Amino acid sequence: MGEALGAMGINGPFLISQIVNFLLLFGVLTVLLWKPAKKRLDERQAMLQKQVEDTEAAAQEREKIGLEREKALAEAKQEAEKIIAQAQDRVASIKADAEEQAKGIIQKAREDAKQEELNLLKSVRDQVGVLAIAATQKLLGAALDESRQKALVDEFFSGVKSGKIVVLEGEQFEGESAVVTSALPLSDKEKEIIEKDILKRSTGDIAVAFEVEPDLLGGLTIRVGDKIVDHSVLAQLTGMRALFS
Repeated sequence: MGEALGAMGINGPFLISQIVNFLLLFGVLTVLLWKPAKKRLDERQAMLQKQVEDTEAAAQEREKIGLEREKALAEAKQEAEKIIAQAQDRVASIKADAEEQAKGIIQKAREDAKQEELNLLKSVRDQVGVLAIAATQKLLGAALDESRQKALVDEFFSGVKSGKIVVLEGEQFEGESAVVTSALPLSDKEKEIIEKDILKRSTGDIAVAFEVEPDLLGGLTIRVGDKIVDHSVLAQLTGMRALFS
């Protein structure tokens, strides 16, 4: 081999020594330079990988925190809306209760005022009765007994004579309700007589209601459906005024 290399102009021993030197140098460089460099490269790569992983973890953590924040905000908003809705319901309930109480107070005041008015009109009826009887006695020039006096006053205000309504002779009614209006409040007995007389003259059951209108002056008006029987003093005076005008 040495002769072959020598024929080629190559110094065999020198070549071998160079190869050995190279291998030794490579080994030394590997030990002294490559391995530390590779170690540093590996550490650097590991550090970079860790940074990437930390960055991804941080991003995931931020995303998680963002989702939790959105969830917390949504829950807070929902709770706030619930509280607002409850407050609004409470306010509406308080308002409704206040309005209901106000209506009750107003209704009670109206009922009390109406009852006071009826009581006053009842006392007026007695006073008017006394004055009317006194005037009648003066015109007749004779005194009337107490029962006759009361009968005349009752007939004047209620239109009831001998247990029936005088002005309903020959009348017939059709309808579901009747409204009887008098100038002054009627007694329970008068109401009972009037209601029975109206029902007797009706083709079916009729609900009878009673109202008071002082402007009628006396007598009654009875309205059943579209039919009106007006035998009030006001109607009679109006008729007389028209007759003499």
